[in-house]
Amino acid sequence: MIVRTKEMNSKSNATLLRNSKNPRAPLLIYTSLALVFFVAALWAARVSVAQKQAVADDFYPAWADHAQYLQPLRVVDTDSALGRRNLHPKNITLKEMARMHGHLCDGLVTSWVQLNVALRLLFPDGVVDRTDLRIVSRNCPCCVDAGAWMTGARINQGTLMLDNSVGVGFIVQRISTGAAVRVSQRPGFYPAPLAELEQSIRTRCAQGESASSTAIDRFEDGADEYSRKLLNTPPDQAVIVERLADYHFPDHSQNPIATRSDTINRDAPRTMPQPAVTQQR
Repeated sequence: MIVRTKEMNSKSNATLLRNSKNPRAPLLIYTSLALVFFVAALWAARVSVAQKQAVADDFYPAWADHAQYLQPLRVVDTDSALGRRNLHPKNITLKEMARMHGHLCDGLVTSWVQLNVALRLLFPDGVVDRTDLRIVSRNCPCCVDAGAWMTGARINQGTLMLDNSVGVGFIVQRISTGAAVRVSQRPGFYPAPLAELEQSIRTRCAQGESASSTAIDRFEDGADEYSRKLLNTPPDQAVIVERLADYHFPDHSQNPIATRSDTINRDAPRTMPQPAVTQQR
């Protein structure tokens, strides 16, 4: 049992009186509390943004951000539907292209690397004019999407022609100068076993048979490894470049129609259950 003397009570009352007479004491308390709440709210906001970013960017592997030879492409377009050429260039990236395309895959990475080589040759100042280009591409989802995204060429405008004879590559022409280059894959760079596995999966699907989940996983793992290797290899070791003299751009596509090939296994079961992704609103 604690016995408080009159002297102790007197001292306590004196302390309370001094604090009550100090006008800064409540302000300091409120300021400290506000600072605590602010820090807590800021931390919660950062966590929320990080979580949303992780969900939004799960299509793009973390290693790609650190690839040795992956750089943005500087481009100019026009200011509006009836506008003039941009005064200042903007950057476009592989990540943005993968978001538009729907995924990052070996075909998209190959197209990015090949077209970068061609465009930097045609525009040695480093700024690509997407109003001054036309291309020929084979008819595949990755190549056509990459070609349109990176060059501004369009099928409906007659500046993107489809011809499977170009193989794994492109013909790119700068309209104003007529200069043209062909870029293609260097033989042996793409792993032969991976190409065989891809063809076997496509053949089974074309015959109405289901591809095994294990085979799909093996192909995806191999394609990711190839993509990583490509983006960390000097482009001249993976791409063959040929300058085309007096090139005449075709007036029609040789292979205008093709079945979309990157959705044939969209409903195939996964070998491992995937965590549910919460939709962010």
